[in-house]
Amino acid sequence: MTSLRIDLTIISATAFSIGAGGSAGTIADKAIARDGWNRPIIPGSQVKGRVRAAAEQILRGLGQDIPAPFDERALVEGDASPIRRLFGSPEWRSPLHFNDLPGIVGPLEPDQIAAVRAKIEQPRSQIRPSVSINRRRGTAEDARLLFQETTLEGIRFASAQAILGHVESTTDAALLWAALKLSTRWGGAKSRGLGWATVDVTVYYDTRQLDEATLQQALPNLLRARSR
Repeated sequence: MTSLRIDLTIISATAFSIGAGGSAGTIADKAIARDGWNRPIIPGSQVKGRVRAAAEQILRGLGQDIPAPFDERALVEGDASPIRRLFGSPEWRSPLHFNDLPGIVGPLEPDQIAAVRAKIEQPRSQIRPSVSINRRRGTAEDARLLFQETTLEGIRFASAQAILGHVESTTDAALLWAALKLSTRWGGAKSRGLGWATVDVTVYYDTRQLDEATLQQALPNLLRARSR
């Protein structure tokens, strides 16, 4: 196993709605997730789930069968799927750790923690009114005016250690890289145009930065692994 580190910056093109499961301290019916410094965040759990879904999409496109997490046959016979190897299963702990991505406003670098803390008063969210739509009739529901908290457009969600851990080969690193590059929608309310973003990914394999050409060359190994 070789050490892996992925630096990740997600720049929101539209507002994000990444819910915290409550609305304390705001008039919104649904608040956004925040950290201890009151900054909006993309939780590490959402990063892991989004990347896993994109990786599964890539592998299905290559004709690979993705077993369900509790597939008894796979658990008994052993499963060589990159999905279970990278993201874990009931019988196998993931070798990767996914960190939260804090929202940064302005030209701050992700490692300038002191500067970020000093600017926690910067506005990073807004309240957006919306209504529930009756899908059968195509009209607004009665008495269903909602207030939704979202981030502002243009916020950068970044971490210099977004993903840390160990992988077996550059092929695994390339799969994670490709999955992140495909992940251009984040959070909820996508049907309302929220969650669009651009993604910047830097991969370090055994402390050596892998350029995009190297990662692209490693991707065909997924096809060869399928044929074995």
